[in-house]
Amino acid sequence: MKMNLLLLFLAAMVVRAISQPPNPFPLPYDYYSVVFQWAKSVCNTGVNQCIKPTFPAFTLHGLWPQRYRFPPLDDCRRNLGYTNFKNASIPDPVRNNLIQYWPNMYGVNEDFWGRQYEKHGSCVDPFYSNQLTYFVTALRVATSTDLYSILAAAGILCGNPTTVGAVRTAIHASTGFWPTVQCNRSITRTLQLFQIYLCFNKITNVPMDCPIVQKGCIDPIDYPRPI
Repeated sequence: MKMNLLLLFLAAMVVRAISQPPNPFPLPYDYYSVVFQWAKSVCNTGVNQCIKPTFPAFTLHGLWPQRYRFPPLDDCRRNLGYTNFKNASIPDPVRNNLIQYWPNMYGVNEDFWGRQYEKHGSCVDPFYSNQLTYFVTALRVATSTDLYSILAAAGILCGNPTTVGAVRTAIHASTGFWPTVQCNRSITRTLQLFQIYLCFNKITNVPMDCPIVQKGCIDPIDYPRPI
């Protein structure tokens, strides 16, 4: 019941946000990705010191505009209609779910949300004219897609090596769409599962196959335990 009420609330927020007039100068991107990260692979690279405990879940990194033939757009804050991140304007129910589904492993949550909105949300029409749309759209995906459980149900368990193909096949079997899998290296230089991209049509907001199979991965890849 609690999850159903949450989904109804998020749906209402999406309707409210997208009811705003469209920006007359849409930005040239082709689709968008909702990007999830595996907390342990964020924290074990030796680059930054995490201040929060890792846990068995894929959490949000951001909602990013993507282009087929060019590098991704970022930091479009000079665009007409863009409004700066306003932490105080986030409704409490949305904030509570951002804390759960979009934590900043390195520090203050609001700093992370602000950076993502300013770097990526500023490039995604109509999200750059309404930050609520940006956050609620990503939350709608996060609250309805449990990637950890999807992988576990397919026998892909953290602590064991896996392959890009196995991860993608498991997610395709559950969602009907192919994701992008991204890897990074741990402090010991081990290639590991880092991020999963779920892709969406920019007009209809419906899921679509991601055109990119993987980024930086060579099988087999590690799927580190969240300890």
